[in-house]
Amino acid sequence: MRIRRFAKFGRMSVKYRDNQVSRLFSDIAALIADGVGDKEALSSQLNELTASNSPEVADYWRRTNRGMGVPDVAFRGRSPYLFPEEAPARTFRTSGTSGQERGEAHYSARGMELMDLSIVTNARRNVVRGLERPIILRFVPPEALAPEMVMAHGMELIARTFGHPELSACLVSPSGVDFPLLLSRLDTAVSHGIPVVLIGGSFAYVNVCDALEGMGRSWELPKGSRMIDAGGFKGRSRVVGVDALRSMVGRTFGIASSECTNLFGMTELASQLYDAADVAVGPIGERPKGSTSFVQPRVRDSLDLSLRTEGKGLLEVADLCILDRPHVVLTGDRGVARPEGVAITGRIERGQSRGCSLTLDAMTGGAS
Repeated sequence: MRIRRFAKFGRMSVKYRDNQVSRLFSDIAALIADGVGDKEALSSQLNELTASNSPEVADYWRRTNRGMGVPDVAFRGRSPYLFPEEAPARTFRTSGTSGQERGEAHYSARGMELMDLSIVTNARRNVVRGLERPIILRFVPPEALAPEMVMAHGMELIARTFGHPELSACLVSPSGVDFPLLLSRLDTAVSHGIPVVLIGGSFAYVNVCDALEGMGRSWELPKGSRMIDAGGFKGRSRVVGVDALRSMVGRTFGIASSECTNLFGMTELASQLYDAADVAVGPIGERPKGSTSFVQPRVRDSLDLSLRTEGKGLLEVADLCILDRPHVVLTGDRGVARPEGVAITGRIERGQSRGCSLTLDAMTGGAS
């Protein structure tokens, strides 16, 4: 295997069309798709690029440490974007439901390619492993109606890439959940023996299961069916633990607890983190999220910001799939470091949940 020697970026800003950026893009893509590459060297290259192109981040690193995660509040308002001469291909934004200024993340065309490759690679391992064209039912709005919601983009990409082309569906619109369509697709799945993958915001399942219980409807979905939930429950009047949610999903859809997985995503990140072990760590049973070759959760001490291998602290995520912004984010979440990974246990700021989760809660019939 040929090992690429990484050239140093200079002090002057680097243009999007420069060969150095093209090579960096190719090397990151190889790491995502094939697991081939030097993670530390790629991280160093991304830091060099950020320091060259963002004086604000370079100054922040001079006052802290080079490569320190950029706080998520930096993405509100004038969000860092490393290639101002190249118009972003897409911009995703937080919903702003918490009353704060909306966060945003700009993506160049190459940045979008890396994010999509990351989403598909992670989904192949964690969402559809062992399944061939399952029925993927999404409790999120379609991307066309929510073009700035990164969750809508990612879940639609997963369904389009891996799902049954005729029976997979989006179940949420601005008017709420399409229950007739949901019932029809689940009945079809049972009658034809096709596994179902349910994927959506965590609290959306609570609202949907409550509604279906009120209708007196439940299913034993075919073997291999599973549930993927995204987000959590902090900041709501009703707190539902992980095991309680899994019990609700089991009663309603006949999906075993072992086939339920939580993912963590952010507008500011290109990759998602998935449960790595079925071990309750957090106060409501949160499971630890694992690392891959291209994305790593870690915990920093809340006092001196040193990295911790065990115990509680601030969640930082290093995402090598980010080309257009600083690739390490200090998220504003709490984390618990364990040998299996990092359990994410809620927001630091007044316990508030992320905007996407609260938006989906409202759209599926709940109240935050």
